[in-house]
Amino acid sequence: MEMRRCLLGLLSVLGIAVQASDVSSQNKLSPFCGNYDCPKYWLVKQYDDFELRHYQKTRWVTTSLKQDIIGIGMVTSFRRLFMYINGNNAEGLKMNRTVPMIVYMPLKQPPAGNATMSFYVPHEVKKPPTPTDPEVYLETFPAASVYVKTFGGYAFNTMYAKQAKALAQNLTTLGLQFDDTYFLRAGYNSPFEFFSRHNEVWYMAKSSQQWEFLDLSAAQPWV
Repeated sequence: MEMRRCLLGLLSVLGIAVQASDVSSQNKLSPFCGNYDCPKYWLVKQYDDFELRHYQKTRWVTTSLKQDIIGIGMVTSFRRLFMYINGNNAEGLKMNRTVPMIVYMPLKQPPAGNATMSFYVPHEVKKPPTPTDPEVYLETFPAASVYVKTFGGYAFNTMYAKQAKALAQNLTTLGLQFDDTYFLRAGYNSPFEFFSRHNEVWYMAKSSQQWEFLDLSAAQPWV
């Protein structure tokens, strides 16, 4: 019963975010982003069960995430970030909803650190306002190459972990170098979308394999 109440609480919080955020369709982005702003990338190489993408530099708003079985930590972290994009910042700026929501999942300690949750900062926000909540902070990620495995369905912690393990095994089998101290889980859908859901797990490619070719004109850009 307690788990059910926490899950319903999480769905309610996520639902508020969907209803209160405006949709931006000014840029043509990846099809699975729908009408929401999301990070831009080049498709470098398509493998049988995953792909290598190269992302542009991105900006995120982040908070700590306390992992637990029933999901209270997810609700707490999501609420902090939602309050930030809904105006709880130094400028009172309300921002459009973006995708994906990223969760950083450490696998080894040290140096992986603690779990975090992040929202992507929209392209239209040239200078993100300073958070007023001390638990929330801004981050800039440099351009990076990422191995990505996509899967559908309504994904919870165990499914993300299973898919991340499968991706790591594929990368190891193929001799591809990646950072195995953590993975990122990326969710693109509202909790009230029950069909055609798009979920991803990411591993960062090691610097020696950032580029599998130098001519990006041969890659497929999402712009």
